[in-house]
Amino acid sequence: MNSIGERIKIQRKKLGLTQLQIKELTGISSGTLSDIENGNALPATKSLIKLSKVLNCSIDWMLTGNASGLNFSSDKREEVYINRFRSLSENDKNEILDIIELKLKRAKESEKNMRESSILTASGSDN
Repeated sequence: MNSIGERIKIQRKKLGLTQLQIKELTGISSGTLSDIENGNALPATKSLIKLSKVLNCSIDWMLTGNASGLNFSSDKREEVYINRFRSLSENDKNEILDIIELKLKRAKESEKNMRESSILTASGSDN
């Protein structure tokens, strides 16, 4: 099981952020962040809030490793979508999920066709 610091480090690296960037975005010093990530210190409440926003993860996940709450990205449309989805009936929710699955399937097929097309184009230029 990962510690709080390990989870913070994993998420920071997943997002491609350096400790210096975290310092610039949150005001948490690189030394303090290093101590947190190495398990030598626990983040203060204010630091957890700032890290949650910058790392796009819930405080709950940082503390426990379980993400019970949703944390929205900077795309505010996601929050709107989810709030509207929650207000639908179960039948409507299932219909929306079916539509999403259909859209994902089409996107995957389109991507596959584009890859195949570029392979054919590339092999045709070899002749």
